[in-house]
Amino acid sequence: MAAAAAAALLLAYLPGAFEKRGHVRAEDVCAHVPDRPNTAEIFNSVLPQAAKYSFDGTWRPDRDWQFRSACTVTGVDDESLFILAAEMGSARPWQRWAETEIPPNSGGKRTYFDAGLKGVSNSEVAAIWVPCYANEKVNNQPWNMTVLADALRPLKTSDKKARQTLIDLATDFARQAHKDAKCDLPSKLPS
Repeated sequence: MAAAAAAALLLAYLPGAFEKRGHVRAEDVCAHVPDRPNTAEIFNSVLPQAAKYSFDGTWRPDRDWQFRSACTVTGVDDESLFILAAEMGSARPWQRWAETEIPPNSGGKRTYFDAGLKGVSNSEVAAIWVPCYANEKVNNQPWNMTVLADALRPLKTSDKKARQTLIDLATDFARQAHKDAKCDLPSKLPS
Protein backbone atom coordinates (compact mmCIF):
# COMPACT_ATOMS: atom_id res chain seq x y z
CA MET A 1 0.00 0.00 0.00
CA ALA A 2 2.82 2.44 0.89
CA ALA A 3 4.61 1.55 -2.35
CA ALA A 4 1.47 2.32 -4.36
CA ALA A 5 1.06 5.67 -2.61
CA ALA A 6 4.74 6.52 -3.24
CA ALA A 7 4.38 5.57 -6.92
CA ALA A 8 1.25 7.70 -7.27
CA LEU A 9 3.02 10.62 -5.58
CA LEU A 10 6.00 10.25 -7.92
CA LEU A 11 3.75 10.11 -11.00
CA ALA A 12 1.89 13.22 -9.86
CA TYR A 13 5.15 15.06 -9.21
CA LEU A 14 6.74 14.27 -12.59
CA PRO A 15 4.34 16.26 -14.81
CA GLY A 16 4.45 19.23 -12.43
CA ALA A 17 1.32 18.58 -10.39
CA PHE A 18 2.91 20.33 -7.40
CA GLU A 19 4.29 23.23 -9.40
CA LYS A 20 2.99 26.49 -8.03
CA ARG A 21 0.69 28.30 -10.43
CA GLY A 22 1.82 31.78 -11.49
CA HIS A 23 -0.44 34.74 -10.86
CA VAL A 24 -1.30 37.38 -13.46
CA ARG A 25 -1.57 40.91 -12.10
CA ALA A 26 -3.35 43.73 -13.95
CA GLU A 27 -0.04 45.54 -14.48
CA ASP A 28 1.41 42.38 -16.12
CA VAL A 29 -1.15 42.52 -18.95
CA CYS A 30 -0.07 44.47 -22.06
CA ALA A 31 -0.78 48.20 -21.63
CA HIS A 32 -2.99 48.45 -24.73
CA VAL A 33 -5.42 45.72 -23.57
CA PRO A 34 -8.64 47.25 -22.21
CA ASP A 35 -9.79 46.62 -18.63
CA ARG A 36 -6.53 45.03 -17.53
CA PRO A 37 -7.81 44.09 -14.03
CA ASN A 38 -10.69 42.09 -15.52
CA THR A 39 -8.46 40.55 -18.19
CA ALA A 40 -5.94 39.48 -15.51
CA GLU A 41 -8.78 37.88 -13.52
CA ILE A 42 -9.96 35.99 -16.62
CA PHE A 43 -6.43 34.80 -17.42
CA ASN A 44 -5.95 33.61 -13.82
CA SER A 45 -9.08 31.49 -14.08
CA VAL A 46 -8.66 29.92 -17.55
CA LEU A 47 -5.02 29.86 -18.70
CA PRO A 48 -3.24 26.50 -18.61
CA GLN A 49 -1.15 26.13 -15.47
CA ALA A 50 2.36 27.58 -15.60
CA ALA A 51 4.80 28.57 -12.87
CA LYS A 52 4.90 32.06 -14.37
CA TYR A 53 3.24 34.03 -17.14
CA SER A 54 4.93 36.65 -19.29
CA PHE A 55 3.33 39.18 -21.61
CA ASP A 56 4.73 40.63 -24.80
CA GLY A 57 2.91 43.40 -26.60
CA THR A 58 3.08 44.94 -30.05
CA TRP A 59 1.33 48.24 -30.55
CA ARG A 60 1.58 50.23 -33.75
CA PRO A 61 -1.29 52.72 -33.64
CA ASP A 62 -0.70 54.02 -37.18
CA ARG A 63 -3.88 55.11 -38.89
CA ASP A 64 -3.54 52.91 -41.97
CA TRP A 65 -2.94 49.33 -43.07
CA GLN A 66 0.13 49.12 -40.80
CA PHE A 67 -1.96 49.27 -37.62
CA ARG A 68 -1.25 46.28 -35.36
CA SER A 69 -2.15 45.57 -31.78
CA ALA A 70 -1.17 42.27 -30.18
CA CYS A 71 -0.62 40.81 -26.73
CA THR A 72 0.95 37.38 -26.36
CA VAL A 73 0.93 35.38 -23.13
CA THR A 74 3.75 32.89 -22.64
CA GLY A 75 4.39 30.35 -19.94
CA VAL A 76 7.49 28.46 -18.88
CA ASP A 77 10.16 27.95 -21.57
CA ASP A 78 8.56 30.78 -23.59
CA GLU A 79 5.70 28.52 -24.68
CA SER A 80 3.01 30.72 -26.24
CA LEU A 81 -0.32 30.12 -24.52
CA PHE A 82 -2.65 32.87 -25.73
CA ILE A 83 -2.78 35.75 -28.21
CA LEU A 84 -5.03 38.77 -28.51
CA ALA A 85 -4.42 40.41 -31.90
CA ALA A 86 -5.87 43.02 -34.24
CA GLU A 87 -4.54 43.46 -37.77
CA MET A 88 -5.75 45.20 -40.90
CA GLY A 89 -6.79 43.49 -44.12
CA SER A 90 -8.42 44.58 -47.33
CA ALA A 91 -12.20 44.40 -47.27
CA ARG A 92 -13.62 41.21 -48.78
CA PRO A 93 -16.61 38.93 -48.21
CA TRP A 94 -16.61 37.48 -44.69
CA GLN A 95 -16.61 33.88 -45.99
CA ARG A 96 -13.28 34.45 -47.75
CA TRP A 97 -11.97 36.23 -44.66
CA ALA A 98 -12.94 33.26 -42.47
CA GLU A 99 -11.20 30.79 -44.81
CA THR A 100 -7.90 32.69 -44.76
CA GLU A 101 -7.64 34.54 -41.44
CA ILE A 102 -8.93 32.17 -38.76
CA PRO A 103 -6.10 29.96 -37.51
CA PRO A 104 -6.64 26.21 -37.77
CA ASN A 105 -7.19 24.53 -34.42
CA SER A 106 -8.83 21.55 -32.76
CA GLY A 107 -11.46 23.54 -30.85
CA GLY A 108 -14.44 21.83 -32.46
CA LYS A 109 -17.24 23.09 -34.64
CA ARG A 110 -17.24 26.79 -35.50
CA THR A 111 -20.30 28.83 -34.70
CA TYR A 112 -21.15 32.40 -35.61
CA PHE A 113 -22.01 35.35 -33.38
CA ASP A 114 -23.10 38.92 -34.02
CA ALA A 115 -20.11 41.23 -33.83
CA GLY A 116 -18.53 43.36 -36.53
CA LEU A 117 -19.32 42.08 -40.00
CA LYS A 118 -19.10 38.51 -38.68
CA GLY A 119 -17.90 36.73 -35.58
CA VAL A 120 -16.70 33.13 -35.62
CA SER A 121 -15.77 31.02 -32.61
CA ASN A 122 -15.08 27.60 -31.16
CA SER A 123 -13.48 26.57 -27.87
CA GLU A 124 -9.98 27.68 -28.96
CA VAL A 125 -10.50 30.88 -30.97
CA ALA A 126 -12.88 33.79 -31.41
CA ALA A 127 -12.40 35.95 -34.51
CA ILE A 128 -14.22 39.12 -35.49
CA TRP A 129 -14.16 40.84 -38.92
CA VAL A 130 -14.55 44.52 -38.01
CA PRO A 131 -15.16 47.35 -40.51
CA CYS A 132 -12.54 50.06 -40.15
CA TYR A 133 -11.64 52.41 -43.03
CA ALA A 134 -13.90 53.54 -45.85
CA ASN A 135 -10.73 54.54 -47.69
CA GLU A 136 -7.41 53.53 -46.17
CA LYS A 137 -4.98 56.41 -46.73
CA VAL A 138 -2.22 54.60 -48.67
CA ASN A 139 -4.32 52.28 -50.84
CA ASN A 140 -7.48 54.40 -50.91
CA GLN A 141 -9.50 51.17 -50.55
CA PRO A 142 -11.86 49.94 -47.82
CA TRP A 143 -10.03 48.05 -45.05
CA ASN A 144 -11.32 45.91 -42.23
CA MET A 145 -9.69 44.57 -39.10
CA THR A 146 -9.28 40.95 -38.02
CA VAL A 147 -9.45 40.62 -34.24
CA LEU A 148 -8.51 37.31 -32.61
CA ALA A 149 -8.62 35.85 -29.12
CA ASP A 150 -6.61 32.69 -29.78
CA ALA A 151 -6.00 30.04 -27.12
CA LEU A 152 -2.88 28.28 -28.38
CA ARG A 153 -3.21 25.76 -25.54
CA PRO A 154 -6.71 24.65 -24.44
CA LEU A 155 -8.27 26.80 -21.73
CA LYS A 156 -8.92 25.19 -18.34
CA THR A 157 -12.69 25.38 -18.44
CA SER A 158 -15.64 23.79 -20.24
CA ASP A 159 -15.89 24.21 -24.01
CA LYS A 160 -19.00 26.37 -23.59
CA LYS A 161 -17.31 28.70 -21.09
CA ALA A 162 -14.10 28.79 -23.17
CA ARG A 163 -16.08 29.86 -26.23
CA GLN A 164 -17.85 32.65 -24.32
CA THR A 165 -14.62 33.80 -22.65
CA LEU A 166 -12.91 34.04 -26.04
CA ILE A 167 -15.85 35.96 -27.53
CA ASP A 168 -15.83 38.41 -24.62
CA LEU A 169 -12.06 38.97 -24.81
CA ALA A 170 -12.13 39.40 -28.61
CA THR A 171 -15.06 41.83 -28.46
CA ASP A 172 -13.45 44.01 -25.77
CA PHE A 173 -10.12 43.98 -27.62
CA ALA A 174 -11.90 44.82 -30.90
CA ARG A 175 -13.58 47.88 -29.36
CA GLN A 176 -10.21 49.18 -28.16
CA ALA A 177 -8.39 48.39 -31.42
CA HIS A 178 -11.14 50.08 -33.48
CA LYS A 179 -10.67 53.21 -31.38
CA ASP A 180 -6.83 53.02 -31.41
CA ALA A 181 -6.75 52.61 -35.22
CA LYS A 182 -8.94 55.72 -35.59
CA CYS A 183 -11.35 53.81 -37.80
CA ASP A 184 -13.88 55.93 -39.68
CA LEU A 185 -16.53 53.24 -40.19
CA PRO A 186 -18.88 52.07 -37.40
CA SER A 187 -17.49 48.93 -35.74
CA LYS A 188 -20.82 47.04 -35.66
CA LEU A 189 -19.68 45.61 -32.32
CA PRO A 190 -22.24 44.99 -29.57
CA SER A 191 -22.27 47.61 -26.82
